[in-house]
Amino acid sequence: MLCHHYAHQDHSGLDKMCHLTNRLLTVILAKSHYLFFALYFATIARSPSPSGASQSSYGSFGSTEDIVHIRIDEDCGVSESTPLLAATQRSSKSPPSSPAFTTSPSPRSRVLTKDCLNWQSVVFLVMCASALGLAAYLLWRQTQMSDLGYRLSLVEHDIWSEMDLQGRGTPLDATNVFTVLFTHTESEECREDCPEVLHKLQSSLLEELPYNFLITGDCQAYKIYGWEYQSHFSKDLPGSSYLVIAFVGNFDRTSPSDCQLKAAQALILESLKRKKLQPDYELLVVGNHAEALQRELQHWPRYASHRRIN
Repeated sequence: MLCHHYAHQDHSGLDKMCHLTNRLLTVILAKSHYLFFALYFATIARSPSPSGASQSSYGSFGSTEDIVHIRIDEDCGVSESTPLLAATQRSSKSPPSSPAFTTSPSPRSRVLTKDCLNWQSVVFLVMCASALGLAAYLLWRQTQMSDLGYRLSLVEHDIWSEMDLQGRGTPLDATNVFTVLFTHTESEECREDCPEVLHKLQSSLLEELPYNFLITGDCQAYKIYGWEYQSHFSKDLPGSSYLVIAFVGNFDRTSPSDCQLKAAQALILESLKRKKLQPDYELLVVGNHAEALQRELQHWPRYASHRRIN
């Protein structure tokens, strides 16, 4: 059974700012319909009424000064004191272009417009524009930055190997691990059936492979001695407190694939997270035929040198 491990580094201050901006946008969008309703009613209030007589009639209820008495001919049976209701009944027979039906916006319309288009609405619009601008800027910044997250697919030793290392190796003291050694197996590569290729390498040595981890062509990390035991890679290297990571294949002329390199970087980050590797570590490339690998890793942070071994 394949053991998948996913991990993520802590977000930077920029990521936290992005999170706060997203929350602000959520609140703004949730409240924006109130502003749209206010602007809608303000627009209606400022627009002329389709029926001037009706506006005059409803407006007349707000003040006694707006009540109008119209003089009617005596033949119609209406006195001079007939209120506006009688005039309204006759207005249906009058042409719509009559000056009596021309009205101006009522005081209530002017008050509604003033309430809707006040300084709070302006501030809210400015906040919306600022939040959108900030979100666009942060999104652009994130696209310009490298991905700080990583994914590590780690296959445990007892999953793929039949050799039992429990209690047989020399414990590795993580407090003294200041070096990461990269090398290659100088063997055939594998992209499928990688455990079978690793079994062939084991059979050629008649013992366990002398690495802490292997990076295969299917972009997985295979655990051998892991973080628990010292590897037996070479006696020519001083000390024994280091992690040995080997790429499966021959990388004298061609470099490992991008996903293999990312898997190796993820393995280093996981080692740091578990505190199995000291933060001020150095990186070495070892091997007599690892020129392509050395050219690739010399651009990595904390790269120190390339060493040949017997």
